[in-house]
Amino acid sequence: MTFSIVIYDPQEKAWGVGVASKFLAVGAFVPWLKAGVGAIATQALANLQYGVEGLKLLEKYDAKTTLEKLISSDPLRDHRQVGIVDSKGNAVAFTGSKCYPYAGHTVGNNFTVQGNILAGEEVIEAMARAAEGKGKIYEKILNALIEADKKGGDRRGRQSAAIIVVKEPEGDFKEINPFSVGKYIDLRVDDHKDPINELARIVKLWEAMFFEEEMVSVKEYEDKINEALKRLGYSDLRTWVEINNFENKYTGDKIGKRVLEVLLRSAGLN
Repeated sequence: MTFSIVIYDPQEKAWGVGVASKFLAVGAFVPWLKAGVGAIATQALANLQYGVEGLKLLEKYDAKTTLEKLISSDPLRDHRQVGIVDSKGNAVAFTGSKCYPYAGHTVGNNFTVQGNILAGEEVIEAMARAAEGKGKIYEKILNALIEADKKGGDRRGRQSAAIIVVKEPEGDFKEINPFSVGKYIDLRVDDHKDPINELARIVKLWEAMFFEEEMVSVKEYEDKINEALKRLGYSDLRTWVEINNFENKYTGDKIGKRVLEVLLRSAGLN
C-alpha cells in the first residue's frame, strides 16, 4: 500500500528512505536505516522483522544475501515487498507475486524504488528517473516522491509521507542536525490530505533552520516583511524570529534568505 525509494549517496556517504502511502504514519513502519550499514524499506504486507533483522544481517552480508536470508524462511514472502541498499550502495528489491497490483520495483545504481497498489508502472519509472537526477540525497528522495505522486502514486489516495537520511558521524557537519548524531534528516507527515507537498514545506523549514545560508538585508525587503508580520499577527520581526527559533539567522539588519522565504510563504506572499 506504499511507494518508496531506498538510496545511497557515495559522495555524501549517506543512506536514505523516502516513502508515501494511503496509510497512517507510514514513516513509522517502512523505513529502517543505520549509518554505515545500509537502508531498508519493508512494505505491502509489511514484515517489520525485515527491518530489525535486515539491519543486523547487513552488518555481516551484502544486500543480495540479506534479502535471500530474509525471504527464504518467510512463509508469507509472496505478500511482501522490500527494497535494500547496503553499505557500499549495492541495491536489491523483491516484490511478492501476491502483492496487490500494480506492484513492482526498479533497481538502479545505488538505489531501488518499489511500490504496490499503484496507479501503474509509470509511478515506478518516474521515481527511478528522479533517483538518477542531480541534487543532494534528500532532494533526490523528495523529488522521487513528488514525481511518483504526479503519476498517480498510491491509487487509493494520499495520507502520509516521510524522509529519513542517516550519515556516518564524521567529516563536515555544518549542514547536519546537531541534535541527532548520525541522523541527517528525519521528517514525517503522518496524516494529511496532501502529505508529499506538506513534507516538501517541512523540508524547506528544515533547510532554513539548519543550513548555513546567504544573509540578506532586512531594509531591502522591509515592505514585504511588514506586510507578512501584519498578516501573521506579529508586531515586529524579532518576535517572529524568536518564536520560530531562527535567532541564529537574524542579526537585526540581516536575515537568512531561506528564513525570509519561510516568513513570506507563511503569510501567503511567496
